[in-house]
Amino acid sequence: MILILGASGELATLTANALKALGNTDPVRLGSRSVDRLNTALGQAVFADYDQPDSLDAAMEGVDKVLFISGNTANDARLVQHLNVIAAAKKAGISQLVYTSFQSPSLDSAFSFGASHAATEAAIRAAAIPATVVRNAFYAELQLMGLSHTLETGVLTHAAAEGRFAPVSKQDLAEALARILMTDGHRGKTYELTGPELLSHADIAALIGKLSGKDISTNTISAEAQVDALLQMGLPVFLAKALGGASRAIAAGEYDKQSDDLARLLGRAPTRLAAVIEGALKPN
Repeated sequence: MILILGASGELATLTANALKALGNTDPVRLGSRSVDRLNTALGQAVFADYDQPDSLDAAMEGVDKVLFISGNTANDARLVQHLNVIAAAKKAGISQLVYTSFQSPSLDSAFSFGASHAATEAAIRAAAIPATVVRNAFYAELQLMGLSHTLETGVLTHAAAEGRFAPVSKQDLAEALARILMTDGHRGKTYELTGPELLSHADIAALIGKLSGKDISTNTISAEAQVDALLQMGLPVFLAKALGGASRAIAAGEYDKQSDDLARLLGRAPTRLAAVIEGALKPN
């Protein structure tokens, strides 16, 4: 049996759909603290809260493989949650723990989430659980968040200087996760799942301009100004600060790396950012 934790989230839902589309024959259990949001056509719905170890024990009963989607909260709380999941997986004797980490995690990364991912990976190794670590790059879909404003103003505002990164499609990640869960040979492996091309924000502005037929320029601001703007938009403090740190990390070259791991897992070329933006520009 496969258990998907954090199953009400988008990546988890896409993965459950990919399992079904690819012909998975193993039973699937969907674990979430928001059970009412789960699609029972994709699996058995169970309550599983990273803050409640007993619920994790119950959710993992009879399970062989666990897809462990990382938590979405401040670093200190996130690491406690992650340690709860690791302890439950160890106790249950899980045969494979698939953890969604982040590209090039490091305790001293300018992107604070990178530190919690690095610590989680270390905890998984210390627990000696058979595991597959999937280090996801920045989602391509994040570039759609301010797309309407960029098109209205003709300006792409960012805080990453000339730094480059390789945005990756969530749908591609979900398919890769499904294939890892359905096939052998992945235990003990670490995959860096990036998109197929390294892009700066100037490249992205040019891409938006080409696809929309509009002139798009860039406006570079400080990471502090970015955090202030995100707070004004209503983002939680921990998330606004993390995204500001992400911009610093990109500017410092932490993510100026591209891997072919995703292409090998998919057996095809990964989706380019142009396709993601083009899809968003199409009229509904």
